[in-house]
Amino acid sequence: MPRAVVDRHVRRDFQGLVTANNLPASLELDFRVSALRVGWWLGWAALVAVVVGIAVGADAGHRWLLLALAAAAAAGNLAAMLVPWREWLGKARGSALLDVWCGALIGFVVLLVGVGGSSFSLLLFLAIPFVAVVQVGRRRVLWLATTVVACVLVTVVVSLPAGATAMRLAILAAVVGGTLVVARALRREAAAGAEAAARADLERTLLTEAEHRVKNSLQTAADLLLLGRPAGSAGQPFDLTASRIRSLAAVHRLLSETAAEHVRADQLLSRIVENVEVPLVLDAEPVTLDAASAQRLGLVANELVTNAVRHGSPPLFVKLEGGSRTRLRVEDAGAAWPDISSGLGLQLVRRMAEEGLGGSFELGERSGGGTRAEVVF
Repeated sequence: MPRAVVDRHVRRDFQGLVTANNLPASLELDFRVSALRVGWWLGWAALVAVVVGIAVGADAGHRWLLLALAAAAAAGNLAAMLVPWREWLGKARGSALLDVWCGALIGFVVLLVGVGGSSFSLLLFLAIPFVAVVQVGRRRVLWLATTVVACVLVTVVVSLPAGATAMRLAILAAVVGGTLVVARALRREAAAGAEAAARADLERTLLTEAEHRVKNSLQTAADLLLLGRPAGSAGQPFDLTASRIRSLAAVHRLLSETAAEHVRADQLLSRIVENVEVPLVLDAEPVTLDAASAQRLGLVANELVTNAVRHGSPPLFVKLEGGSRTRLRVEDAGAAWPDISSGLGLQLVRRMAEEGLGGSFELGERSGGGTRAEVVF
């Protein structure tokens, strides 16, 4: 199927899942849950810093109050870790709990600054970007407005010089803006990855269906060919052509069954020789081939086995060896084949081996009697 058609199918299916953030709902949920998990650990790191700051810098009169605030924040952070956000975040209760968490976080920082001094205002550089990332849509706008109010309150409480206040607000705005840009880039990357995965999955599905249809068409062509087969020796060309078609169908059958781009040669050879009516020994290693090489090997193996059945004597031996070079050997135990080297079948084998597989073909006598046909590629 043309790639344009595949792309159209993917876009149509993909757009039905896209949210207002231009990200599929499941991926948006994964992104926000991941951000919340990062927030938990940043919260613990911030609390450790707060406790250290209280221990070394807080006034004795305020120390216990600050420790109580830190303990309450730790309890809240632990409770947030226990919430099943993946199940709740897309529902009203999940949004409400997230609002409570964000409000408690901003309030905690404001109280710390009011009680402990301006040094705790640096926590806003963690809290506000976190709120900006985990909230979406109108809630994000409302919470960013709330953080602006919190910054104003902190400025009033701390009474910093105008220059220092402006610098902190500018840096905070830059941090929030940069965080949102990075978050948006991550969302887009996730969306692109999801679309690529969807396209690859659809292409695999379409390829499997195409291989199945090709296999059925080839099998039907072989059956129709045999329906018109004349009796006697005049029907031999029909048999040969039908067997060649079926060897190609065997490749497409394996491709459709495995939904892969490669074929195991041992399985292919097993399909090719399964209807041989004379004693045959198959010994094949699990060599993996691409579809084109598998088709050529299938034709070669079919021709060699057919010739061994027609001109040799049982039992037949079919052996496939892997390694740096793949070696296919077909032998029989009878007398040497008659001079058929100029026949169409062996000409096809030679061309397939040399031009199609980039290898060589050799026909000779088997030690102990019989004929040995070998293709190396």
